[in-house]
Amino acid sequence: MSDAVPTPPAFAPSELAVLFGDRFAPEGGMLASKEEILTSGVKVNAEKLCSAAVQAALWAVHRSGVATLELRQGKALFGLVKTQTLHVVRGSGAAVFPPHTLESVVVQAAQSGPAVQTLLEGYIGGEVADPSARVLEAVKAGMAERGLLDREARRTMMVFTTVAFALPPAARAAAERAGVDAVQALLRDAEQREPALFRAVQKDIDGARVTMTESRD
Repeated sequence: MSDAVPTPPAFAPSELAVLFGDRFAPEGGMLASKEEILTSGVKVNAEKLCSAAVQAALWAVHRSGVATLELRQGKALFGLVKTQTLHVVRGSGAAVFPPHTLESVVVQAAQSGPAVQTLLEGYIGGEVADPSARVLEAVKAGMAERGLLDREARRTMMVFTTVAFALPPAARAAAERAGVDAVQALLRDAEQREPALFRAVQKDIDGARVTMTESRD
């Protein structure tokens, strides 16, 4: 494994949420999907951590102004029912997020103004048994692409191949300097100041999770 880390180190808010996940999600219960946190070894509720990471990405982009979250009104059932759809649209800001991050995916997608749930479904990439775990793996894979995490393949019972991630000491030190407190503050402030928008984001996160969970029929 290598301790090398890009200079200057750059972590997106979603990545800090994943690396310090025990500050964003409770410990996983007996029946819950669990995610082991690379900085502490604590196993937290994967669904709650996924929600925090996605919220962090969307709110970081929204507050930067490079793209914004926008609730659009519509109608269904021949105009008898009012609907609300959350979209992400290109803004006038000039913020730049690290490549291979959920934030950079959101910014790029904003060019076409997609519905947030549709964007998240595309990020998951297909129906899987555990969409939350898929999102968390994608966030870690993005860090590995930039040399911030080590990645190794592991074979289970000589049949299945899984990918394990490790946080090198230099990257850990850089992450600790990156300001996870600011990410926690971002989420608290978003929920307090824009509660309706915060709830709409969470609704789309939950909707994408349900839609992309593979059927067991």
